[in-house]
Amino acid sequence: MTPQGRIQVRTVGNKVRMIREHLEAMQRDAHGLEYAPWKVEVDELWKTVFININEMDPESQPAALESVKDLWMTYITHYNVGLN
Repeated sequence: MTPQGRIQVRTVGNKVRMIREHLEAMQRDAHGLEYAPWKVEVDELWKTVFININEMDPESQPAALESVKDLWMTYITHYNVGLN
């Protein structure tokens, strides 16, 4: 893997960790004042995750997509994500 590829993989992993932290906070405070801002930030984090994966070399993309699959499926199932 190229140095740039390693950076992209690390970036995706870091963003996914941030998403997990936000989702835990959102679950604890589902009706609180912070829920909406956290949701907006998580949406943006997901957007950057998929942009990073899209920019990876084709050989790295399947593993990266598999690494985010479960969390993504949970997110779109439980957090009213509009996929237009």
